[in-house]
Formats: sequence, C-alpha cells, structure tokens
Amino acid sequence: MRSSRACARCWRRWTTASLGRVRALVLAAGWARRLGPIAERCPKPLLPVAGRTPLDFVVDAADRVPAVTQIDVVTNDGFLAVFEAWAAGRAATRARLAVHGNGTRRADAALGAVGDLARFLARVETAEPFLVMGGDMVFDASLAELAATACDELAIAVYDVGDPARVRQLASVELDADARVRRFVEKDPDPLGPWAAPALYGLPSNALGEVSDYLAAGGARDNLGHLVEWWLARRTVRGVPLGGRWIDVGTPAEYRRACREFGGG
Repeated sequence: MRSSRACARCWRRWTTASLGRVRALVLAAGWARRLGPIAERCPKPLLPVAGRTPLDFVVDAADRVPAVTQIDVVTNDGFLAVFEAWAAGRAATRARLAVHGNGTRRADAALGAVGDLARFLARVETAEPFLVMGGDMVFDASLAELAATACDELAIAVYDVGDPARVRQLASVELDADARVRRFVEKDPDPLGPWAAPALYGLPSNALGEVSDYLAAGGARDNLGHLVEWWLARRTVRGVPLGGRWIDVGTPAEYRRACREFGGG
C-alpha cells in the first residue's frame, strides 16, 4: 500500500497536469537501417500497422492527454514531404499538430535523437514540460501519468518485456522501492531483469536547458538513453510503469510481431 506521502505526491502531479500545459515532441528523423528494404521507400514511423502507422499510435496517445496542447513531429528533410502528407491526411487532433524538418537529407548527416531534441529546443521558447517520444513504436497504454510526473521531475516510462534477452536491444532499467531509477543501461549486454525503457520520456521545464549542456560535455548525440544515463548521475529520475501492449518497431521480426499482435496479420 502506498504511504500517505506517496499518495499526496501522486495527487499533486495529477492536479498540476490538469491545470498546466505539456508539450509533446515526437522524434522521427531516423533512417531505419536495421529494417533494411522494408523502410527504404517508407520511413519506419509511417509503416502500416493495423490500418494505422506507429506515428499514429504515438501521436494519438499524446493527444489523449488533456494537458498536451501542442504535438510537434521532427523528421529529416528527405522524408519531410511524406510526413506532411501523413499529417494532412489523418484525422484531426485535439492538440495542435506540426511537422518540422531537421535540415538533413542523408543518413550520414543525421543529427541523432539527442541532436534533434537539442536543435528543436533551441528553436522554441517555452517553459512547459515536455513529453519526448520516439515515433517508431506501437502501444495502447495511457501517457497521462508520465506527463503528470514530468510536471515535477524527470521521468521515463518502464515496461516489462517478459524476457531479459529482449532487453539487450533496448535499455535496461532497475527501480528502487519508491520508483526512482537506480540503474539504467542503454543496450545492456547483461540485463538483470525484464524491465526496459521505451523511448517515452517526461522532461520537466527546468531540465530542458541541460540537453545542450550534455552535448557540450561531449555526450553522444544518437540515442536519448545515453542522455538519461548522464542525467541519472545528476538528478532523480522517476520510473513510470507502462501498461498494456508495447512493441518497438525496430527490426523486421518486431515489425511482423506488431502487425500480428495489433492487427491480426
């Protein structure tokens, strides 16, 4: 049973989220090399899954959070027109939806997920907390608790993938009794359990300026997990369990599994 202090903290988060605003950013500028020919002509976030796309799953999940008022999607300029057509052709969102190019047209010029995040934050002036999400996954869980937690502190979604062997391709996570992250290892070769970190992060407003600090200190630009590792040595990072189903559409096998489990074929 939760302590009264924990219950009060949860109530404060939900109240803050209901009154404040949260901005959502979807990072979808990768080139999907692991998918090979599957993603040569169609970017990974726009592959068909159960009559939708991974990007639809992510954007719809953000749009269901009442505090989210703006959803921004960042892609590379090579596929920018395709993403703009996707945005124009899908059903309207409650929140404002905008698609942005990152100025690159080749895989060898990619900025990386952290680079794209830093570039976007440098271009916008906002004091709102952020939901930062990868655009290449399918899931059916709510992001409301992650968004609410981000109003107070840095947070990451955590998900039980069932098998520690599957965690090796993701990021392994260990939590303490108060749901604080005590260990986070990107592409962990020896995970100790089945808990992984999807690319679903909640960034409080006072952490946004630290993204550029991380890069200035020589941090890796390619994966947000490395940024979380850096933050873990400097901040409390809260783990928020993700329920329902979740699949990272990163390999042909996982793409087939997503189509099978979410669409029946």
